[in-house]
Amino acid sequence: MQRIRLYAAFVLLVNIGYFSLRIWFGCVDRIPNVSPPGWDFAVFWSASWLALHGPAASVFDTALIERIALPLQNMLPTPFVTPWTYPPTFLLVMLPAALLPFPVSCFVYVSAGIFFAYHLCVRILPAVQHPSWWLPVIAFPALWVAAGAGQNSFLTFGIMGLGLIALDRRPWLAGVCFGLLAMKPQLGLVIPIALLFGRHWRAFVSASLTVGVFCALAGLVLGFDTFARFAQALPAFSQFVVEYSDRWPRGILTVFGAVRHFGVAVTTAYALHAVVATLAAGAVAWLWATRASLDLRASALVLATLLVPTYVMPYDLLWLGLPILWLVRDGARNGWLRGDGVVMVSAWLSPLIFYTPGDWAAGIYVPVIVFALLVVVVRRCLAQRVAHASDCASTVSACERSGSNVYSR
Repeated sequence: MQRIRLYAAFVLLVNIGYFSLRIWFGCVDRIPNVSPPGWDFAVFWSASWLALHGPAASVFDTALIERIALPLQNMLPTPFVTPWTYPPTFLLVMLPAALLPFPVSCFVYVSAGIFFAYHLCVRILPAVQHPSWWLPVIAFPALWVAAGAGQNSFLTFGIMGLGLIALDRRPWLAGVCFGLLAMKPQLGLVIPIALLFGRHWRAFVSASLTVGVFCALAGLVLGFDTFARFAQALPAFSQFVVEYSDRWPRGILTVFGAVRHFGVAVTTAYALHAVVATLAAGAVAWLWATRASLDLRASALVLATLLVPTYVMPYDLLWLGLPILWLVRDGARNGWLRGDGVVMVSAWLSPLIFYTPGDWAAGIYVPVIVFALLVVVVRRCLAQRVAHASDCASTVSACERSGSNVYSR
């Protein structure tokens, strides 16, 4: 543990250094195209402002939203546009944001998200409250990336984790949590597979109803035309991602993005991505159908959620904290296998790719690490099944010997 704290202290200094540079060059010295903390929240706040001051559907007008967001981001217009690509459900969540000045709103939003996420971490692994654990948790690079961006990762992290914790004892609450992820639909693609193969019918029904109510409420408040505009904007953004996928700064953190970086054709890239996504979804289906432990089932679901979409960004890697916590808990209960620690540490370090120069495209290696961690989960499940079968066989053998001795007497 002492060595882990030492490494975590070094990474924490790197995080603080990068964050400080962002503040200095983005807020104080104001070098163009160096964004201060809250660069992604600037888009959320701008969308809120447009929705509060005019038709909510205007948030899908990139020219309008960039007029507000780019000055907040300290950015000049570039080919990498700053569009609003979220569904009306998330716009409903962010609607009050512009009621406060941008810096205050960003601070409140990020602080509340961090508090929610930390509370969830304590629920998963109570040892996080101990001072010896604070350093590895605070130094987790994805925490700084998500906080610096002002992203919604803390909110979705907490909702997903709470849903998985509540699933066995409070399935209706779990379903509500899963349904709320409709604010970022790509993060809910694998959840139906887990619920159906795990035979969690009440949670599945609850999630479906929540999605319906959430969408209806968003339509009533913002106007149902926002869904039509979202449907129109999504293909354009997808085409933009495909067009720039082979030269995306730091790479797109998926199999699709990785193979596109190496010049593979779009069709082949989609096919290779589909193979890995199918394997990940298959692992989830197997673990949930066979009722593996919650630690392993939940870990597999989160990891597959990061492998199935074709578009994942560095701030989304905050979700890696969930399987890391669950695997630490599982390791404390069932012991460790050789190589587990190396993969887990690699996953913990992987968000550092955000600090690398954009032309390095270091993110292309992230899906390899995420898939390796999924292999760790599957291997641990198989090893535990073998150990359990061996224990049962030993118990039966002992009982037979005991019965034979009694009979012989």
